Amino acid sequence: MILIREFVRTFREKGIPCDVIWMDIDYMDGFRCFTFDKAWEVWPGPCVFPDYTQSKVRSWWGSLVKDFIYNGVDGIWNDMNEPAVFKSVTKTMPESNIHRGDDEIGGCQNHSYYHNVYGMLMARSTYEGMKLADKDKRPFVLTRAGFIGSQRYAATWTGDNVSNWEHLHMSISMVLQLGLSGQPFSGPDIGGFDGNATPRLFGRWMGIGAMFPFCRGHTESDAIDHEPWSFGEEVLFCSSIVIIAFFWFKLE
Repeated sequence: MILIREFVRTFREKGIPCDVIWMDIDYMDGFRCFTFDKAWEVWPGPCVFPDYTQSKVRSWWGSLVKDFIYNGVDGIWNDMNEPAVFKSVTKTMPESNIHRGDDEIGGCQNHSYYHNVYGMLMARSTYEGMKLADKDKRPFVLTRAGFIGSQRYAATWTGDNVSNWEHLHMSISMVLQLGLSGQPFSGPDIGGFDGNATPRLFGRWMGIGAMFPFCRGHTESDAIDHEPWSFGEEVLFCSSIVIIAFFWFKLE
């Protein structure tokens, strides 16, 4: 938490607008949801997956979200909810797994039937849990996986991209096509998640990223620092001008 406060203070000292500080999964205890780990180790080992196709499971998850929000959490980020299973050839749940879904959404079916909606159902459960915590506050949920209708519950980012010019160019068409598909609140990891951005690449990505509906810098732990001030005064100055000008334009 000390490191996070230092980041917040630096953004303020340098006059860079910053609405939210994101904590990736490293904050968890043993990589388990709804926990905080004071030593910051990652990955949980063997685990189980909630069956969000059942209303009782969605309610259970929502109750956990409600209690978690009371820790001062303002938003929740659902990651790896395709769902991701590393020790599998397909990197996801076997298609033969059985979901005991409620009749309203399809009943008892194998995973191949529910795969595309699994992430959306998790986002829905998370959204409803946040509403339980504060019915007068609009929930903010970010999800990696989704389906038609996900925009009712969550924003979407485009997943783990790469710090190169090709992925910068791809992010524009991806966000536009997500919007045309009914998901207007979306954006990529500004600067790229995997690898090290160059000063020129990062500066250009900040300029474009400020125009995306969802604008967030994010990078893997092994990469170089990707804060705006990490690339020198010229990139810091350009980033600040772009973001401040964008906020001014929106207010006008």
